[in-house]
Amino acid sequence: MSDYARVLVKVARLYYEQELTQAEIGQRLRLSRQKVQRLLSQAREEGVVQISIRPVMDMLADLEKAVEQEFGLREAVIVETAAYDDQPTVAREVGAGAAEYLLRVVQPDDKIVVSWGGSLLSMVNAVAASPRREDLSNITVVQGLGGLGDPNNETHASDLTRRLARALNGQALLLAAPGAAGNRVARAAFYDDPYVSQTLQVAASADMMFTGIGAPRPDSILVRKGNIVTWPELAALMELGAVGDVNLRYFDERGQKISSDLNERVIGLDLEQMQRINLVIGVAGGLAKLRAIQAALKGQLVDVLVTDHVTAQQLLADTQK
Repeated sequence: MSDYARVLVKVARLYYEQELTQAEIGQRLRLSRQKVQRLLSQAREEGVVQISIRPVMDMLADLEKAVEQEFGLREAVIVETAAYDDQPTVAREVGAGAAEYLLRVVQPDDKIVVSWGGSLLSMVNAVAASPRREDLSNITVVQGLGGLGDPNNETHASDLTRRLARALNGQALLLAAPGAAGNRVARAAFYDDPYVSQTLQVAASADMMFTGIGAPRPDSILVRKGNIVTWPELAALMELGAVGDVNLRYFDERGQKISSDLNERVIGLDLEQMQRINLVIGVAGGLAKLRAIQAALKGQLVDVLVTDHVTAQQLLADTQK
């Protein structure tokens, strides 16, 4: 084997098998980064490296098509998971998938509404860590639900809105109100505020909305915060038939609105307003969210679903029973 061929194989192994960066390979082998790039290109051209689509990618593509057809979705984005029953892990995985989708579809002048939650936090983190699209301009990111909990918390809607706007080199339009007022009179006072009403008007006319799909459970972020909704309140909603929520708007197993005192106190887009937005992207997965996702799909509350492959398989299996 010539020295050239030996270096070609070594660089390819370091990059594709040991997952070193090009800079790390250059440092180890005393090569410039440009030289490493050329060697990697030559390795592919000469057949030293052969890239093929793994069977799992075929499986995911087939799943996406099946879910789209079964539920009438504009698109399904399905990611692989190894931890279907571990909600924080699934949230990170589907959040990363949502970030890839967002960066693919966002266009200049878009207005994007964001809700809140763990999956959207992972989405924002992934967008912030991705290379910026230089063609984007005049992006507006709008907070679609008032704040839940400590404004300094990273899952707070205003923080997610600000960070996503910064990552997209756009502007943030914040909703200066709590997620739920103490009573209906207080809520009406917030809606009378010109800034609050203007923000919600912009949100209602947005091009797209990213929202988590929540499930009423005692270990949810919402209950752990404890200052907006308590577990007894959620238990009462469940007695009324609630199985999930989007933007803190609870719905039953058919995806229909649950009328409740909480719904009359929430400050944010309601289900009817969200359904009028051109593109609503639901980001959720995992065992704990399955029933809520099923209901959201039945109610046609989302146009695009970003979820994990086990949830997708279960959704399809349940429709065939």
